[in-house]
Amino acid sequence: MKINNSLDVARWEKTRCICQKNNIEQCYPLMKCEHCRCEECWNSVPKENFKVQEPIMKDGKYTGKTKTRIVKEITLVRGHDLEDVIGWEF
Repeated sequence: MKINNSLDVARWEKTRCICQKNNIEQCYPLMKCEHCRCEECWNSVPKENFKVQEPIMKDGKYTGKTKTRIVKEITLVRGHDLEDVIGWEF
């Protein structure tokens, strides 16, 4: 999988985790921890090729059929301050 707009080290990776691992009530998501929130977003990014079903169109109209396409490249959409992943597209 090729991931466009990937960074060696994003700003969020330099932030400190403030979770207290021995107390679940003091851990993300119950507690606001930007590091863990950003890490969760990064972990949701696909790292392997995947298949999607696409509609087959003819003259701008859906034919009722689909085709399978293998997605081999995505582009990350990043936030400005922490450079966190807010989405991705293919």
